[in-house]
Amino acid sequence: MRKTLLLSAVLASLLSLPAIAVQDQAISEDSLGLYNSSVYEVLDPAVTTYGGGDVGTNKRAARSYNSAPPMITHSTQDMLPITRDSNLCKDCHVQFDMIGQKITKGMPIPAPVSHYVDAKKGELYMGRWNCTQCHRPQAKVDVLVKSTFKKSK
Repeated sequence: MRKTLLLSAVLASLLSLPAIAVQDQAISEDSLGLYNSSVYEVLDPAVTTYGGGDVGTNKRAARSYNSAPPMITHSTQDMLPITRDSNLCKDCHVQFDMIGQKITKGMPIPAPVSHYVDAKKGELYMGRWNCTQCHRPQAKVDVLVKSTFKKSK
């Protein structure tokens, strides 16, 4: 029994030697994380452009699903931030008389009734004027991860 115990201890010691040797190897900083370069390298971010041409000259973006808010197809660079006192979106998109009317090319899409009336109370509600909370400008960039989302029918 004593011989077996001594032999087991020696065998366990010999088997643990490679594990100790592996611990001595340093991990390169270039192999840390998902980005395979030095963690100290400072990268310049790619310049992102939003929208195409001038306001009213772009094609409407397709909606991902039926009730999705329309996306902004023009640049918003000089329009942000949207505040209570400065909301350039209202200048074009607040057109009560155009709600439900046919819109010709180049005309802005009027904000729908849901932006003016609280559906639960049925009364005027002016709280939905932070446009970029739902509507987002679309960037002209390459797709990094392909979407598998399927549009509902």
